[in-house]
Amino acid sequence: MFTIEQLSAFVATVEAGSFSAAARKLGKVQSAISQNIITLEIDTNQQLFDRSGRYPVLTHAGKALLPQAKAVIAQHRRLTQQLHSLDAAQPQTLTLALDEGVPYAQLAQYLNAFAQEWPTIELEFLNASSHDIIQLIRQQRADVGLVVSELTYPELIEFESIGTIEFDLMVAVNHPLAKGDFAHLDQLKLFRQVVIGARDRNPSQYNLQHSPDVWFADNYYMLAELIKGGFGWGIVPKHIMQEALKAKQVCSLPASFQRLDWTANIDVIQHIGSGNAACNELRRQLRLMMQTSQ
Repeated sequence: MFTIEQLSAFVATVEAGSFSAAARKLGKVQSAISQNIITLEIDTNQQLFDRSGRYPVLTHAGKALLPQAKAVIAQHRRLTQQLHSLDAAQPQTLTLALDEGVPYAQLAQYLNAFAQEWPTIELEFLNASSHDIIQLIRQQRADVGLVVSELTYPELIEFESIGTIEFDLMVAVNHPLAKGDFAHLDQLKLFRQVVIGARDRNPSQYNLQHSPDVWFADNYYMLAELIKGGFGWGIVPKHIMQEALKAKQVCSLPASFQRLDWTANIDVIQHIGSGNAACNELRRQLRLMMQTSQ
C-alpha cells in the first residue's frame, strides 16, 4: 500500500516540475524521490509520469490520481496537527460572538488566515448585542467577543480597543424631522425614538433614551428598517445605513443643536481565564480586519 511519503513525492514532483526540484522542495535526495514514485507506480499498477522528455509529464492515470493524492496529504496534515493540539492541550473549538453593528464585511478574509494556522479548530459564531456578548464572555459561553466599547466591563473580562465606528442620528426622508432645522434636543422628544436593546435592559452609552415614546429592536438591521419605514428617529452605525443613504431613503438629521453623532471604540474582549494561542491568533486577525476597514 502506498505511503504519505510516496504521495508527497508524487505531488511535489508535479508542483515543482522535476524530480530534482521536488527533492529540493522536500529536503531529500533525488534518488529518494524517484524511488518513492517508482514504488507508488508499482503499488498502484499505473505509470504516473511519462519520462520520455526532459521533464516528467503526467499520464492520464497520474492526472486522475493527483487530486486524490492532494486530498490525502491535506487530511494527513490535519490529523497530525490535531494530534499535536491534543498533546499541547489546545482548544478544539472556539466561539466568536459579534455585535452586528460592528463592520465585519472583510471577516472571511481574516478567518481564512486563521483557519490556515489552526485548521483543526471548529469555529462557532454568535450574533448578539454588545451587552449580551459581554454576558456571554463573562459566563464563558463565548471565547472572544467583538463589541462596541463600554466605559466599564465586569470583573475578569479583558479588552483591547482595535478600531472605531461612527454613529449618526438618522430619520426617513419623509419624516417630519427631515423637513426642518431644530434648535434643541427637547424637540426630539416630540417624536418617537427607535432604540437598540430590550425594554427591560439598563441603558448604555450607545442606547440612551431621549424620547418618552420609544420602540425597541434587538439588532441594528431591524433598527434600520424601522427608521427607513418612518417609525421614528434613531442613532445607528453609519455603515449600516450607507445603502439607504445612497437610495435617499434616509438622511442625517439636519439640526443646529449639539449633534448626537459620535465615534465609538470597537473592543475585542475575552474572559481572563480563556487565553490561549488560538484565541490570541483570532484576536490578531480581528485587529488586522479593523485596521484595514478604517
